[in-house]
Amino acid sequence: MQPSDLESAVKRQSWEWLFDLPHRLNVAIEVIDAELVPVFPLGSTRAAAALRRILTSREPSLVSAISNALSSETPAGAEADGLQILCFRLSQGGVLVLARELSGNGSAADARQDIELVGSWLTGVIEASLTKPPNAISVETYRIASLQRILTDAMPRGSVRKVIGAFVEALGVWDNVRLRVYAAGSRGGFFPYVSPVAALPSAVPHDLDDAVFPRHGGMVRLSQADANRLALAADPGDVLVLRLFTGTNVEWLFVFSGAIDGSEQVRLSLYSDMLRESLNEILTTTTNRVVAAVTQHQFQSNESLEEAAHTVVGQLAAAVGSHRAALVVTTTAGEQLLAIGNTDLLPPIDNEEQLDRLVVASSDVNGVMAVVVAREHQPFTAFERETVQAAVSVLHPRLHAVLQPSREGERRRRFRPVDTLFDQLADDAVGAGQQASVIVVAVDGTGLRPGLLQTWLGQIRLQLREGDFAGILSDREMAVLLCGASADQAAVVSARLRHLIESTDNNTDAFLQPVLGITTRSPGSTFQGSLVGAARAGAATVR
Repeated sequence: MQPSDLESAVKRQSWEWLFDLPHRLNVAIEVIDAELVPVFPLGSTRAAAALRRILTSREPSLVSAISNALSSETPAGAEADGLQILCFRLSQGGVLVLARELSGNGSAADARQDIELVGSWLTGVIEASLTKPPNAISVETYRIASLQRILTDAMPRGSVRKVIGAFVEALGVWDNVRLRVYAAGSRGGFFPYVSPVAALPSAVPHDLDDAVFPRHGGMVRLSQADANRLALAADPGDVLVLRLFTGTNVEWLFVFSGAIDGSEQVRLSLYSDMLRESLNEILTTTTNRVVAAVTQHQFQSNESLEEAAHTVVGQLAAAVGSHRAALVVTTTAGEQLLAIGNTDLLPPIDNEEQLDRLVVASSDVNGVMAVVVAREHQPFTAFERETVQAAVSVLHPRLHAVLQPSREGERRRRFRPVDTLFDQLADDAVGAGQQASVIVVAVDGTGLRPGLLQTWLGQIRLQLREGDFAGILSDREMAVLLCGASADQAAVVSARLRHLIESTDNNTDAFLQPVLGITTRSPGSTFQGSLVGAARAGAATVR
């Protein structure tokens, strides 16, 4: 069989730059001639295999769509084998076929429009390449190769900001597109991270609420009204936003502005995916470097433990550009085993959250280790939080193994039930002339994901005053002991505990609604039984 004119034209060109497009643009790609023969199949995804299968079997709806595309300037669609398919005519006598797996997220019309944008851009790119002499460099080939080189050259500098900055400047030069990048903060929301060199600071909104932007990772074109409402219409032209996800839980918000048509939108999506890949590599490299640095210490003896821990804390602080940090380790009963560094950074629970602090904790059945890092002028990013979290999670069990109590009396105290221990501590406080309050927090166990109770416990302990305690009573209950706190003061703390739990993202459909009980003892007052038991009973009464 003689090759078709389209197949011959395809074989004269180099298509290496297209090989990773299916993955980056989430489409299966086939180019076929008028006889429905593939001339260069791309991709090895499930969608690509399904598309090749129905193409080979001459599935009727696909054959009809191809026939319609060959005789029309507009794309023709079909649905088969769980795929949404669009066919685009090529001037050389063939058809570009794009397919994507059908999804329950979003409308079918929006999904089709997205594939149409990709097809419109890719049709022009392929046809421009086919008309060039063999081995000629097209504009798209040059740009993709150049951007990859720019990102590769910027990565050894080890700075996320420099890599994103190089990306922003490249878009400004090539496409006259202005890009402002917002980083997700360690406590939520977005704040300005990188803007074009000539951008005026006053033209950049300071903070953006992540709740107003779509959760999916697709690029969204804003209406003029929405752009004005969000104060993102600082530059003339179109405004598009993209929520980029990197690592396990790190987000970036890209705001593009300029003359951005459908083809340009696809190109920017492709470029952004290349940047995402570079950011993932930097995150992995940075995290591995920090984890290796903090785990090189052996913590072999108690005599060198504090000195080694000071060094580790300094390394964690330096990793995020800070010179002030603290580390604290407590048992499940709330007993503090170690506290080093700038311990004044550990806030009481009735203080407002401070944006200049990064708080990272690791919890297990033995207790909680937390690291607090502070710096001035710039909020901490989710990127930095993830790096420090990885190091803390690895460091925690190693430190705990060294901090096991050595005296028999300390071991007995560590294994006493939390309610018994808290009742004894409350007796001691009242005997010393202080009030003592206990708060019991109960949450429906069916709505709890594993480890969430321990996470709350770590967050609570970080904010307690010295001499206060927190512990787990059961698989759905926690208790907080406040020494020297009146009933009114305990009520304030109780409200903050409720807010902490209700504002938690539980990653389930369950709404966490805690039930709290409070009991207070005062010197000279008559009290019988267990203070913790009374608070527990109060929580049960509320339910």
